[in-house]
Amino acid sequence: MKLRLTLLTIATLSAYSMTASAAEKGTIMIMVNSLDNPYYASEAKGAADKAKELGYQTTVLSHSEDVKKQNELIDAAIGQKIQGIVLDNADSTASVAAIKKAQDAGIPVVLINREIPVDDVALGQITHNNFQAGSDVANVFVEKMGEKGKYAELTCNLADNNCVTRSKSFHQVIDQYPDMVSVAKQDAKGTLIDGKRIMDSILQAHPDVKGVICGNGPVALGVIAALKAANRDDVIVVGIDGSNDERDAVKAGTLHATVMLQAQAIAAQGVTDLDKFLQTGEKPAKQRVMFRGILIDQDNAINVNDFNFKP
Repeated sequence: MKLRLTLLTIATLSAYSMTASAAEKGTIMIMVNSLDNPYYASEAKGAADKAKELGYQTTVLSHSEDVKKQNELIDAAIGQKIQGIVLDNADSTASVAAIKKAQDAGIPVVLINREIPVDDVALGQITHNNFQAGSDVANVFVEKMGEKGKYAELTCNLADNNCVTRSKSFHQVIDQYPDMVSVAKQDAKGTLIDGKRIMDSILQAHPDVKGVICGNGPVALGVIAALKAANRDDVIVVGIDGSNDERDAVKAGTLHATVMLQAQAIAAQGVTDLDKFLQTGEKPAKQRVMFRGILIDQDNAINVNDFNFKP
């Protein structure tokens, strides 16, 4: 009985110690786009897990790519005097003022995934190497196409600089091959529904299309759905993101390759940089850091889970 009481006391003290530590370090706000999107949910998970590991409480919020809502949430964070913010911002340019407002209030902000066009407003900016990701998947696309044939490009969201960069990297590779013929390029806004709708139209207008290169995963999955409905299993499809659904499509052979973006890793690094600054005053060595995407095919798809790659 004494042993059980002792163990209970130790467990209680340990739990109290962890709670006290989190209360002492304070709260980190984690703000991303839609938590219904697997990519953004994985960002939030990576940040929250690291924050808790380092002894912080967390508040996880979604701005739904609404600049006004994001600004209101940042104002609330300032009013609550939280310790720091990890932010995948709603708009690269329109977010600058709100981030600076937080900085001026003594609340450091680390940006993940989407950059802003100025330095020294955020504590740091941690993004993906979208040009490398686009180039890697475009090289696979050209190879799978046999360096020739009609293809379509469905971009993810041209209002997002990351998507613009991916499209440019696609063409830096594909345009070297004169027998690769573009028959369509449309902005699918990053969604599965638009990807399917647009692909349905492309199949009607260009039934001889042999490949589709997509700016993100949901668009690629929409394209695959359209191809399945049309009984077309002869079209090469590639994308970028690396969700579990894409992983499964790669394993099934309906998605010929994708590049997994390290969503959890960049978010965890953002929290680590924030903690180091809060505890020591030391800023990251570089204002901007890029994480490489990981090319995923049937050989390594099994290693992907929730935007985390474990060999």
